[in-house]
Amino acid sequence: MLDVSRTAGVGLNLRRLRAAKGLTLDRLASMSELTRGYISLVERGLKAPSIAALLRMAAALDVNVAYFFDSKSSAAPRYTVHRHQEEGADPMKNGSFGLMALAAARPHKSMEPFLFMPPFKSSRNSTAANETIQRAFHSGEEMLFVVSGRVAIELDGEELKLEKGDCLYFSGEMPHQVHSLGRQKAEVLVVIAAGRTEPG
Repeated sequence: MLDVSRTAGVGLNLRRLRAAKGLTLDRLASMSELTRGYISLVERGLKAPSIAALLRMAAALDVNVAYFFDSKSSAAPRYTVHRHQEEGADPMKNGSFGLMALAAARPHKSMEPFLFMPPFKSSRNSTAANETIQRAFHSGEEMLFVVSGRVAIELDGEELKLEKGDCLYFSGEMPHQVHSLGRQKAEVLVVIAAGRTEPG
């Protein structure tokens, strides 16, 4: 099920920032190399954006990804603690995958950490899911650590299978996509090192 409260908040912050910068949907789509329809769905809280899409939109709007999760974050705290039991700690979901920013309160950081629940490969049969697990690429470097379950990652044409405790580090510029294996969705810690996505 779509967690409207989380996804809508991200979309609202995105829409407000786009409007404040005087950008149309078409212009932001061009700058971020995403489609107008995709961004519109995100702004209306009907679609949870992928990590790659968040990075592209943040680069195009010249903000840290943290802004989409907490638009009030300005001063950088000395540290942030993400507690699983706290209100608002549920991941943003769109039905096929889940995504949780783990350090949204700290802006201008050199790493972007997420807890990612990859979709199943069979989800590709639907058009909406196709957009979700399309091959991603972005500037910077990326690390994946499998917290639970099993995943397969297609990395620049090669498929690698990872199990709980396995870790993969690679250049974000290599086309990649991740999906869960088995009966239950995996949980993957994703850390993306600072790098700017070039707007198109």
